[in-house]
Amino acid sequence: MQQDEVLVLRPDLVIDGTGTLPRRDTIVAVDGSRILFVGSEGELDLPPSKKPNYIDLSGKTILPGLVDDHVHLALGISGGYEVMMRDSDGIHLLTGVRNAEQALRAGITTMKDCGARNRVAFDMRDGRNRGLFQAPRILVSGRPLCITGGHFHFCNDNECNGPSEVRKRTSQMLKEGVDFVKLMASGGGTKGTDSRRPSFEEEEIRAAVEEAEKVGKTVSAHCEAYESVGRAARAGVHVIQHAGFIMPDGSRGFDEDAVRTMVRKGLYYDPTLQTGSSLLDSLREKEKGGESLTKEEKAQLESAEYKIKRKSENFMRMAKMGVKIVAGSDGIGLGNSTRLVRTLELMVDAGMSPLEAIVSATGRVAEAIKMNHIFGVLAEGREADMIAVNGDPTKNISVLRSPSMVMQAGRVI
Repeated sequence: MQQDEVLVLRPDLVIDGTGTLPRRDTIVAVDGSRILFVGSEGELDLPPSKKPNYIDLSGKTILPGLVDDHVHLALGISGGYEVMMRDSDGIHLLTGVRNAEQALRAGITTMKDCGARNRVAFDMRDGRNRGLFQAPRILVSGRPLCITGGHFHFCNDNECNGPSEVRKRTSQMLKEGVDFVKLMASGGGTKGTDSRRPSFEEEEIRAAVEEAEKVGKTVSAHCEAYESVGRAARAGVHVIQHAGFIMPDGSRGFDEDAVRTMVRKGLYYDPTLQTGSSLLDSLREKEKGGESLTKEEKAQLESAEYKIKRKSENFMRMAKMGVKIVAGSDGIGLGNSTRLVRTLELMVDAGMSPLEAIVSATGRVAEAIKMNHIFGVLAEGREADMIAVNGDPTKNISVLRSPSMVMQAGRVI
């Protein structure tokens, strides 16, 4: 785009990311990297020095670029954590670059990287910001905080125990330049940890929140175990991720008191509904094709169905109680950085409206990380991060899978 040009996009519909209904007879004008105007074409008043460059998007809907609240761009090529950790930091970095490029082409213009080893996430973010490769805006937590031997301890220099150590580690990560703080409030997939059991005590979690808030940063917490959700909620964690409510026996419960605390404190919840859906989808497809599942595959399918069913039920229960929902994929491994739309589809399958699902991946997630003044909504002065899709995603959320245009900071990718 030339300096004297203003791009004027003419779609059928505009979704602005705030939750208002899609608008017809609306244009979006872009000047440089920012949105100049959203409204009726007849009200667009350009200065004499600017010339309009019209782009016809008939039959398409414009909406903000998608924001993935939870992804691990650089965590290895494939396999579980033990396999991934055999790869060098260089391979992790290259994996992250490849995944980030794919995510941008899929219409994801901002991503929260929720944990990588050593300095990998920082190098990935800084390389993108220096223009070394095309990628979404990357916000990093660096190395997630964990207890000694806790989930993601393999990221190195991130273990801490007791409120005092947690404060020091949080301050260290903030000094290193993280965009937000990530902590592991329960076990997870790392060998030697247990997703059924909490890790940090409530006082330890609160110490991290207090240190982050001193400099205006937010905290996201991995909470799979039942007790970890309540501890994180009472400690004021800004974004509670997963909320698996996993009981000691492996079943999934629901902590109504914790959810009420989340509502009262205005905390956000990222259900990462799509985790496990790749296996679920592939096994269902195999069955549909007439193939027989092995005994192991049947057990895997049953486990995946139970997980997504219970998480979906809890997700809708939390939404109806008033929890603010944000969308994240928890994508991990090469080629899995574009799974955000699968999360949105599962949200809709669970009972959320497509428009609310879109808001959870645009305006609300930007609000949760205190950056909605920069991106997440289509409004004058915001960064011109947006996508165009065929048809109306409020009627069919799956059209988000194939954007016909991706724009980041005013540039069509």
